Amino acid sequence: MTYLEFLIIFVSLPLLVSLCAKKLLTKANKSEHLPIALMALVALVYTTPWDNYLIMRGVWTYPTGGVVGVLGYVPIEEYFFMVLQAALGGVLWTSWVPHSRYAKLKFSYTGLLMALLIGLVGALSLIYTAGTYIGLILLWACPPLALQWGLGSHALIKSFKTWAPLWIGLSAYFCMADYYAIYKGVWSITPATRTGWGIGHLPVEEILFFTLTNLFVLQGMCLWRAWRRDAS
Repeated sequence: MTYLEFLIIFVSLPLLVSLCAKKLLTKANKSEHLPIALMALVALVYTTPWDNYLIMRGVWTYPTGGVVGVLGYVPIEEYFFMVLQAALGGVLWTSWVPHSRYAKLKFSYTGLLMALLIGLVGALSLIYTAGTYIGLILLWACPPLALQWGLGSHALIKSFKTWAPLWIGLSAYFCMADYYAIYKGVWSITPATRTGWGIGHLPVEEILFFTLTNLFVLQGMCLWRAWRRDAS
């Protein structure tokens, strides 16, 4: 299987089905098009340098014959993956997460501290070669978590029950897709730079990555809605 085939089957088609289902089953809300586009743009801009660094360090690799082309160190398909994954999360969120009374956005020292502690764990993990991948994931996750938890932890906690099932389901789906991709050799994770923990072919680092990326998107959508409520 090539990366393009994987992208079409596991990301593009689910997004297309979700868009069709949204159009048929829910009322159109153009005000929610902007946050979906914003989440996709942020995912692309923020993840691109980090992903290039991962490949430059040899954390993950891909067969040269299995991709359309490369921009920097990263396969072109990977850039589309960043955008489409975020878009899928946003579309599903607008379709299935009910409106609720969000708490007002206010600064949270506790939320900020939790995010910084995650970053600290990531930095300490880099001391060991086997902690390279998990350390880079946690360091990369620290700034968006600090922003989201620092500004909106109250709103996120209050609304957690409304979007937690989607977060769990979406993360599980991408982990299963990732498992298949690794099994089929679409990409691979370098053994020396990971802890060795995982489920079958799926490293724990990949589970953490998709759990966090989906969390960023869904939290971003929630905070957008909370901000709109405050602004109205």
